[in-house]
Amino acid sequence: EGYREVTLLGQNVNSYADGDGRGGGALVAPSPTRDGFTPMVPPPKASLRFAGLLDTLSAAHPEVRFRFTSPHPKDFPDHLLEVIRDRPNACASLHIPAQSGSTAVLAAMRRGYSRETYMRLIDRVREVLPGVAISSDFISGFCGETEADHAETLSLLEAVRFERAFMFAYSLREKTHAHRRLSDDVPEPVKQRRLREVIDTFNAGARTSNEEEVGTVHHVLVEALSKKSDAEWAGRTEHGKRVVLPRRPLPQLQFGELLPPPLSRSVGAAAGGAVTGGGGVARGGGGE
Repeated sequence: EGYREVTLLGQNVNSYADGDGRGGGALVAPSPTRDGFTPMVPPPKASLRFAGLLDTLSAAHPEVRFRFTSPHPKDFPDHLLEVIRDRPNACASLHIPAQSGSTAVLAAMRRGYSRETYMRLIDRVREVLPGVAISSDFISGFCGETEADHAETLSLLEAVRFERAFMFAYSLREKTHAHRRLSDDVPEPVKQRRLREVIDTFNAGARTSNEEEVGTVHHVLVEALSKKSDAEWAGRTEHGKRVVLPRRPLPQLQFGELLPPPLSRSVGAAAGGAVTGGGGVARGGGGE
């Protein structure tokens, strides 16, 4: 009680299925997987799937904003996109992990989709949800990745222009398919150089996306005072972008309130009167 934002958490959270009938109604087979995606495990019959869960929650609690993470690209059916479109409190901020822009690398990772399939999903998401904010994950230097594969990742970053991204240099992880069957054959300096190029390409696209937000209006959930100044509030838009705004004109504002300020300028780090955005970066990461 009193919470204004809830995040639904789970590994492949959008694969949720109430398979024992507790959701009410008969168990039914899932809708066909979106063309081009190959699930590693067949989805079970269920009476309630993730789109229905999100719809039920957002309808029952209209005063609460709902997000979810971390999903898998294969489980974004149109029904889920339509729930997000039709429910104002279901945030149109989607994490759709790509991991690579190369079909060959995606196959080595056993991701179950190609570059072309991923791009078709992005196009469909933006068709149903104009203005959606999309974030992603990328691994640089996965087993067998060539310079041509790396270039494909850079071009995907340029084409999609993600709002946020979590970018890693690959490191071998035990008890994975890659550990058992593949060779960690990309030298560490090459991994780090490619990672830096991925980060730079992402930053250029995110900077452009932030600049396009200037003059737009978003609902901001006020979370706290700014770390830099007690004269400023800090909060996040429905897209998850951090916003700081002057405190003085809004003396009665309390933490947890929503307000729609116009975004006045875009910056790369927290600053007064601006929308901020960016990616999380780590130097090592494993993958299947």
